[in-house]
Amino acid sequence: MGIKAGFRASIVGLLTATAIAGGMVAGAGTASACAENPYSHELAASLPQLRPGTTGTATVGLQVALRDHGHKLQGTGFYGPNTLAAVRAFQRKNGIKDSGIVGSKTWQALVGRLSVYSTGGRSNPTFAVHPGETDVKKVNHLRDYLSRLDFGGEQFWDEKSYSPRMVATVKRFQQSVGIKASGIVGPKTWTAMNQVLRIAGHWGC
Repeated sequence: MGIKAGFRASIVGLLTATAIAGGMVAGAGTASACAENPYSHELAASLPQLRPGTTGTATVGLQVALRDHGHKLQGTGFYGPNTLAAVRAFQRKNGIKDSGIVGSKTWQALVGRLSVYSTGGRSNPTFAVHPGETDVKKVNHLRDYLSRLDFGGEQFWDEKSYSPRMVATVKRFQQSVGIKASGIVGPKTWTAMNQVLRIAGHWGC
């Protein structure tokens, strides 16, 4: 290899190594930022006490959050026997009295340990989405919310319109949180989905 060729090879090697190292540092920085971000103690402290028989948005959030811990729950919005069994198992695992009552200690163990990156939520869209909608911006927003929610284990990344399959999922969600199951996504539905995603920590790392 000539002197010039050898010099060029050395420079290329140096630049490549620098780029790789930079990428590794950047990746580590991102992971570190997620790990070091403040925890969600304030959100956990603001959540209502839940017990068998309770219903609504916080109950759906509880069910989705417990599902992330390996419990096979559906987001029904009703605190029934399956949810009770999952709560008690979670409490025992975390050294909390297994009363089945979801109070401050249980919420702190379930939600308070999550990074605020994942529970911070978003500003809700100001528009409504009606069944059959094809506007790309509206459909993408709804698709993002529903896919993050993973309500019923369904994903919608390939949907190009507000399809019947998405409408059926929205109606089930609305029913679970006590909203009229019209399939129309307005302020109440956006707010409820946002709250469930915050409780479950599905907004980020």
